Amino acid sequence: MDSQSLKLTWLASFSHFITHGFMTLLPAILVVITAEQSISFTEIGIIANVGYFLYGLGSFPAGFLADRLGSKRVLTFGLFGMAASSILVGLSQGLWDFALAYALLGLSASIHHPAGLSLIARRVREHKGRALGLHGVMGNVGLFMTPLVAGLAVKFFHSWRAAYLIYGCVGVAFAMLLYFARVEDEEDFHFRDLGRFFASLGKRREREESGEREEQVSVLPVALIFLYLGSILSGYIFRGSLTFMPALLQQEVDFIIAADFPVVIAAYVTTAVLLLGLIGAWFGGYINDRLKRPELFPALIFLVVAPLLYGLGSLSDNRLLVCACLFSLIYYAWQPAQNYLIARYTRKASHGMGFGVNFFLIFGMGSVATSSGGYVADNLGVDRFYLILAAVGAAAMLAAAAVYLVRRYLLKFTWRLEREEG
Repeated sequence: MDSQSLKLTWLASFSHFITHGFMTLLPAILVVITAEQSISFTEIGIIANVGYFLYGLGSFPAGFLADRLGSKRVLTFGLFGMAASSILVGLSQGLWDFALAYALLGLSASIHHPAGLSLIARRVREHKGRALGLHGVMGNVGLFMTPLVAGLAVKFFHSWRAAYLIYGCVGVAFAMLLYFARVEDEEDFHFRDLGRFFASLGKRREREESGEREEQVSVLPVALIFLYLGSILSGYIFRGSLTFMPALLQQEVDFIIAADFPVVIAAYVTTAVLLLGLIGAWFGGYINDRLKRPELFPALIFLVVAPLLYGLGSLSDNRLLVCACLFSLIYYAWQPAQNYLIARYTRKASHGMGFGVNFFLIFGMGSVATSSGGYVADNLGVDRFYLILAAVGAAAMLAAAAVYLVRRYLLKFTWRLEREEG
């Protein structure tokens, strides 16, 4: 990998690190917030649902803007937005203030994946699988470090707010680093660029209304449809398993239940479990550069993940911990493998939008797991929710297998935009 490709890979990967950090703070301190605010898992799950839905929904405009303004510009704007929103969450004084600030955090965080991944997909010329693997590893570093940082913040500052304020300050520092970094063939971010972009949209609309017409021929790989279906199912697993992992450990593992500070010990154990995801994420990217049929890899992952999720919902104590470790080791290989296939089945000029759709489905549709999981946890127990995730994992395996079966089929259709007179 040349020095320029390595540089932009690390920039995108560090952005991935801090993005997942911001969005993993809530699960790590879920129990503390519910106790302080005297609210149920269902209520905090709804707030999280809104934030995570916006985390996915914002991927649409983020991908659109990344294709037209440049990935680095959009990525820089998103980092500043995440940092500011995290500080607002930490300073919020009531439930509604918290909910609004968290919604802004989710919307800002939605920018990273379409912008960061399109930066890698477009600019890395060799060893793209390894670059995506490194990107996935750094995201998992954000995942496993965050429960630890959040747990320490609760212990030493006696407040969950400190975690959001700490991450907000770190986010400002990294946003400034990205702002001043120079990447070949990528324009730097300036606020005036947004004004120019929206002005160009207005000119396009004027051309359409003046009667200019252009017939479009669109080609859609059928495999991409099943990739997106797999993203919906895997997004539900990702958000559901991550959100309720600390709560599951606090209810099912004896030495955590008996600890003086169970929320802190659960955070430590969750960190250790997610640490294994680093191996899986790196392996997922590394192996895709060597597979002749990379479409089969996600199906094999879910073939193992589905029974492991069933084990998480059925086992307790040490056996549950072993199952959680295996789940983290194997499941987190899926994301770089999926990103590799999305880049493969979308055109270079539309990588940003392709990843935008993908991460709306993962994070936006997957956000339903927080509210539905909260309802199941309140009424049946956290462990029962993992049995539901096992069934979703089985469906994801079928969707992944279908990608390989339809990989050579294309949908072609012609369309034309016209304005009705009168």
